[in-house]
Amino acid sequence: MAVRLAPALRVLRAEIDARWPKRDRTSDGWIGDAAHQARRSDHNPDADGSVNAADFDKDGIDPMLVVRRCIAHPATAYVIYNRTIWSRTRGFQPARYTGANPHDKHVHVSVSHDRALENSTRPWGIGNAEGRRLGSRNLRRGDRGDDVRELQRLADAVGAKLAVDGIFGPRTDAWVRAYQKSRRLTIDGIVGPKTLAALRADTR
Repeated sequence: MAVRLAPALRVLRAEIDARWPKRDRTSDGWIGDAAHQARRSDHNPDADGSVNAADFDKDGIDPMLVVRRCIAHPATAYVIYNRTIWSRTRGFQPARYTGANPHDKHVHVSVSHDRALENSTRPWGIGNAEGRRLGSRNLRRGDRGDDVRELQRLADAVGAKLAVDGIFGPRTDAWVRAYQKSRRLTIDGIVGPKTLAALRADTR
């Protein structure tokens, strides 16, 4: 039986490569190594020879854009990145990932073992998705965009319970100020390098 990467993930990989052709592929992978083969893993072939997981190096791409497009795709079972897991069984709400591998060097994507879903060639929307990486600008009340969504997801990973809507509104502003106070940072509601560094450290 031939071993193959699930067609849905081949489509995803092609879209990522097309958008970021010069990306780093050092941490890419899909077929399980000896450690994966010794346990149950989506990196191992299933009954029909399909491997239903792939890893994509975070360098040279917008990893949170990939996460967002993956959790919007019907084939996705779960995504892991930077110690956070988004699972269909939990409505894709972010949760702390406590596995041995923190997945801080790559985005892991697992798709369903349902034949129709793993064989899906439905586009993932990577090529035409707009994205701005968190940290590329200071964020404050009134800002909107993908970087605000990433901020809200990080905040939720430490218990904020914000609506992940990409809008830096009153609730996000209030949470940022409370967080800055708790970390003895300047309480200005602006997510700059120091606030972002503290938040990222708390999600590790």
